[in-house]
Amino acid sequence: MTTNSERVYFIGGTGNIGTVAVKKLLGNGVSVTVYARSSRKAQDLFGNDRNLTVVEGDINDMKPFDETIAGHTRLFLLVTDILNFTKLKVTIAQKAYAAGVKQIVDISAISAGFPWRSSLSSIIYRDAEEALLAINDRAAYVALRPFQFMTNQLTREAHIIKTTDNIIDIVDPDEPQEWISPNDIGTVAANIFQDPVEKHGDAVYNMIGDVVSRKERAILLSKLLSRSITYKQVTPNEQFNNLISLGFPYKHAHLLMGIPVFTGKVTPGLSILLGRPPQTLEQWLEENKAGFV
Repeated sequence: MTTNSERVYFIGGTGNIGTVAVKKLLGNGVSVTVYARSSRKAQDLFGNDRNLTVVEGDINDMKPFDETIAGHTRLFLLVTDILNFTKLKVTIAQKAYAAGVKQIVDISAISAGFPWRSSLSSIIYRDAEEALLAINDRAAYVALRPFQFMTNQLTREAHIIKTTDNIIDIVDPDEPQEWISPNDIGTVAANIFQDPVEKHGDAVYNMIGDVVSRKERAILLSKLLSRSITYKQVTPNEQFNNLISLGFPYKHAHLLMGIPVFTGKVTPGLSILLGRPPQTLEQWLEENKAGFV
């Protein structure tokens, strides 16, 4: 572990992943700066820790970031604006490196390693990683590549499960589905920030924490909710219409129709990065039962 002379700046520090990382760093006495649209939300999440600084600002107006990045040693980078994804990431990274940041931990996606232009997701994340790696005179760049967030079930499926007692998808019920807990992504980021920069260098870490089929997931939910949850295999058109009805834009709905299996296995080195076994889907469901009731 490094000394607590580290100062870590967070872009995307108030979401499911960033919150975990921030709390772990503060708990270990590391100085953290959180860039947030709402300083009140950040204070509500993290309290008045003496090692916490909150900078109020917007991702599309980075002047507050420009004025406060100096003196920080590490940067957590999580961007959700898909339309301006690469541009925003590169702009932020260039400013951070120029200000003396020695390491960026970027929340990318496992699809960055898929075959070239094989999906919208692979285009977005691969282009961003390549652009970040191409920055002149940059310091260390670590890419965390998670697969599907366990929290996606709350945004994509919880309403359908609540109202129909069904999990709906287009694939075979026994096909493996790969998951990662945001708790684990945040924990890995926090651990990396507390390691010497040279330990990780320009590492790429794929992150699959559990593999559970749709049929198995229905069994887990049935047990958890004490009612019968069934996996219902539907046609691509039916699933596409379901996603559109949930408010997903056309391109995103189309993307979610064809998420391929990557390895069908838990990432072997994930427990090393975590310092513990990864969180299972069953454990995550138990923690988030209220979202499905």
